[in-house]
Amino acid sequence: MHRLSEGITHRAWYRLLPAAWLAFAVGCGGLEAGAEASEAPSTEARVPQEMGPITPSAPGAVPPAEAAPAAQARPWFHRVGGPQDDLGTGLAVDGSGHVSLVWLSTPRQDADRAPVEGEQLALSLARYDSEGQRLWTREFPRNRVDAPRVVASPGGDLFLSGNAFLYAIDFGLGAASDGFLVKFSPEGEPLWQRRAGQKVYATVADASGGVFVAAEEWTPDGLLPVLAHHDAQGAFVWTRQLDVVQRGTELRAAARMSSGQWLLAGRLEGVLTVDGQRFGAPGEPSLLLLALGGDGRLSWGKAWQGVDAHVSGLKVDPAGGAVLVGAFSGDLTWGGSRLSGPGAFVLSTGAEGKERWARALPCGQAPAAPAVALDGEGSVAAVCGATLSQYSPEGEQRNEQVLTPGECSEGNCPVVATALDFVPGHGLALAGLQRHGDAVNGDQEAFLRLLAP
Repeated sequence: MHRLSEGITHRAWYRLLPAAWLAFAVGCGGLEAGAEASEAPSTEARVPQEMGPITPSAPGAVPPAEAAPAAQARPWFHRVGGPQDDLGTGLAVDGSGHVSLVWLSTPRQDADRAPVEGEQLALSLARYDSEGQRLWTREFPRNRVDAPRVVASPGGDLFLSGNAFLYAIDFGLGAASDGFLVKFSPEGEPLWQRRAGQKVYATVADASGGVFVAAEEWTPDGLLPVLAHHDAQGAFVWTRQLDVVQRGTELRAAARMSSGQWLLAGRLEGVLTVDGQRFGAPGEPSLLLLALGGDGRLSWGKAWQGVDAHVSGLKVDPAGGAVLVGAFSGDLTWGGSRLSGPGAFVLSTGAEGKERWARALPCGQAPAAPAVALDGEGSVAAVCGATLSQYSPEGEQRNEQVLTPGECSEGNCPVVATALDFVPGHGLALAGLQRHGDAVNGDQEAFLRLLAP
């Protein structure tokens, strides 16, 4: 069985999540306000702008000065990869609206499909401008890499992270193994790399070219969460280890607040004490949300005991609250709402973890770990599998749509989205995978697209 980050074959659509996540997969109807179909392997679908009205003038009259019409954002689509299975695993948007994509290429590895000529094993990183023009691509041969992600600083620096298990990978700075963190310039040149624990799960860029990392080490006593803040040159601003946690603990989502605090969220199994404050309860799971100050010390924290939730995405809103997405089992009561699992969720908090609103998140027939993005006004976009949902900052649903293919000449091209983010003034960027052709001879491609508002 492939992991999500190792490619998804035609028999592994339902394996995007652990078995406990799959019972909530339901189909949803809808149309996507996205790009029209294009025909080249890596193309853009454009929506032409319409001319404004023409107002006749009297002979000899000077036409009144008019403001130039605002440029309309145009959707675009890129299909990337080759004959092998390809999967977009992460995207990032910088302060200039440039969009970066990381994807994995994996030769076919199941008994039902024969190898194809030209297939390869690689990790690729590419950068596009906000209009969808590709600026550069970097390709790195690999053996096994798990969960590669990319985040961007406002100035355009990129941080690529992932887990190189069994074999190292070389980004141009020597062998990178275990949990790795590599900084690239806006032009795609590797600047420095660091080991980030046995496995790295979350990275968040700061405003000064540095990066926060949430990882874990494996010890004889159990899993040891490791947190660090690197400056722009890769030196530690601070680093710390939390107490050993019980297996089943997953502190794997992080975000940065405008105050400079770092948020860390995830599933806690049992009890964890952080800077003298105790969270959780023996023998049961909790949903944990921690805020760390600029020195890495605990500012505040909150645990919801008895909540069995796996957090896969975390963003902060302009008012200082947070939005979390993930999957859960059992019942989840939040802000006056009660959700019944198993299912996927989107939750909103106010300051210091105060419960605000909760919604069940539809995922369609091919669920994947949910992802979330917020725009500058706090509006929420969340994607799970093939279903995109959008909410107001107050939790009112604005839209729900099943993602249609960006291009499809085969008649049936299932789509699974794995990452998304807003491109200010342009729309919503999405990445993931798209199947082309039949189950045996078809091709699984990675994609990057922009849905214009």
